[in-house]
Amino acid sequence: MIDSHSPQSNDPNLESAMQQFIAQTKAQQLAILKNMVYKGEAEEILQEAYLKIYLLVQKNPNKQQPLQQLILLKPLFYSIAKNLAITIIRHQKVVNSHFQASVSDMDANELWQSQNSEDELIKQDQEALLLEAINHLPPICRQVFVQRKIQAKSHSEIAAMLGITTKTVENHLSKGLILCRNFVQKAQQVKNNKLRVNSN
Repeated sequence: MIDSHSPQSNDPNLESAMQQFIAQTKAQQLAILKNMVYKGEAEEILQEAYLKIYLLVQKNPNKQQPLQQLILLKPLFYSIAKNLAITIIRHQKVVNSHFQASVSDMDANELWQSQNSEDELIKQDQEALLLEAINHLPPICRQVFVQRKIQAKSHSEIAAMLGITTKTVENHLSKGLILCRNFVQKAQQVKNNKLRVNSN
């Protein structure tokens, strides 16, 4: 219905109504979310918001037609999507603050004059690259990654906070490490290729 992980309804009317609801709301809400977060994140948020509304109608049937129920829940749907985006933004601020705090506050002249200036520049470049890699993780995966790797929370704490199992936390961490490593490797390869081109 919504995606391959969505529960299937026994009510074909609800399935049809949900498709109509998505057709009516997707373009506008996706445009709003893309002004708040990355496009990939916006699409994931939208999927999650649709799923929450779908489950709400599925679990609370009444005499109204499914499409009427969904239309009445439209303000709630918009609120859910907005709150999910805000949660991602807040986590992103935590990541940014962590890495900004780790960068030396020396100005450019002091940095170049220091004995370890080259090492410092490399370190800053690596931190910026890692931050960018974390930024590109899927929303839930990034939340788990930040909570564990930056805020040093336990698997059980993260699971309780996000309403998932510790096994799911482990899976997200493994996925996050792989995606970050691949992102960094590709970025470094692109940088090396540019250096070779410029040196020729």
